[in-house]
Amino acid sequence: MSHYLIVPTNENGVVFDPTMTSSVATALGAPFGFEDIYVYSHGWSTDGDQAMGTYNRFSVDLARRNLLLATNPPTKTWARNSLGIGIHWPSEVTEDPNSPLNAVQLFSFYTMEHRAEAVGKNAIYAMVRLILTSGDGATALRIFLIGHSFGCKAVCAALNDVQLDIADGTISVPEGTLFRAVLLQGATDNDNLEKGDIYGNMVALENLRVLLTKSSQDEALGTWYPAAGKLANLFHAPPSALGSAGPTQQTITDFGGADSFVVSAANTASDMTQYEKPMVIADLSTVHAARKASGTYTSGGLSGSHSDIFFDPLYDIVAGFLFTP
Repeated sequence: MSHYLIVPTNENGVVFDPTMTSSVATALGAPFGFEDIYVYSHGWSTDGDQAMGTYNRFSVDLARRNLLLATNPPTKTWARNSLGIGIHWPSEVTEDPNSPLNAVQLFSFYTMEHRAEAVGKNAIYAMVRLILTSGDGATALRIFLIGHSFGCKAVCAALNDVQLDIADGTISVPEGTLFRAVLLQGATDNDNLEKGDIYGNMVALENLRVLLTKSSQDEALGTWYPAAGKLANLFHAPPSALGSAGPTQQTITDFGGADSFVVSAANTASDMTQYEKPMVIADLSTVHAARKASGTYTSGGLSGSHSDIFFDPLYDIVAGFLFTP
């Protein structure tokens, strides 16, 4: 059984619907008994309609892969009773598609970067905390956080602060609870997950594994992200994006190692059982290039393949990752 909620926030990541928190808390309690919780966060330049469309498309196709796993599982940890929570945050200057203000959207990069951080530290953090405190305290949960682009910053900011609360005893976690983070084309610096950096506490989160994708075909991250970073840091080398260059070696070392592989059209969910390290790096470059060459995906202009995340091999590796211990 699966259920789904959309949680809208304001620019500070505050959930402005006063009934939403109680609605989520009710959904997490009896008689539903959810054991798998999905939290989704979109990235930059996504209005409400696009967010719902993205979440619906990704969650339905992911559920389709999950059902296949349930009938022919690569492990004994296939999908269980689940709740999906889609976070919609104002990542555009205006959500009116006819507004002249849309012309300045390209200049909102830093505003939206900081806004994603606030959404993670407030809205997503609050949702994860609510998930951990609204159950019976005994059921081992699986908490899956999936972000795209700046949505990866939101996911990481939330997990970073959740770990701080767990470490100081503010939050207790049911024994056996698993955390899985899926960072699709992450628009954050590729050293941000290192110990001591802005998301460096994530590495200490018990039972956390991270799947991240990168692609040389992602023009938004490969070309424009470092260009924007250079403008902000005139006297420093421009940053490399996580979803373009992949994580730093220090990040991999801090996490205790990483498995890396190149995604192809032949990938299946069961392939993921061979990757057991805390971090898994999936290179989408080859499949992105093939999809552009065949016309399966039309390049997103200046962004290249940045938003090319809706295809079966990717659903397969995400599903396989989520349900591999």
